Amino acid sequence: MAVRRPRRARKPRSPRSPGEYHTTTGAAGGGRLEEAAEEIADGARENAQWSRTVPASVGVEMQGDSLAVVYADAPAAYPAETRARHPLFGNRRHWYGPPGERFLLPAVEQRAGDAMAKYAQKVDDMCRERGFS
Repeated sequence: MAVRRPRRARKPRSPRSPGEYHTTTGAAGGGRLEEAAEEIADGARENAQWSRTVPASVGVEMQGDSLAVVYADAPAAYPAETRARHPLFGNRRHWYGPPGERFLLPAVEQRAGDAMAKYAQKVDDMCRERGFS
């Protein structure tokens, strides 16, 4: 009987793998930054209507007061956003294209003005607090 070699350990995966991320940063963001990121996430949800799972997986995560991460962690999110292709069961003569269409980057481009307008309200609030009108 042949002796079996032990299996190699698999590479650990990140908790939100596979996914696609776009970040929005700002100084002293807080709630206004989260509102601006939610504006972009809403656009991504609308753009991803071709899928049943992707719109529900789009979310916003705040990291401190100055970083908002817009993410999508559905399995179809990564290949759709990066336009990744894959072989059919390892057969490199037959390749599948990515599902659906890009949804995060177009949402950033479409909704950047609205998101900046929401975040600009933070600057207005800070000026009012310091006596400027």
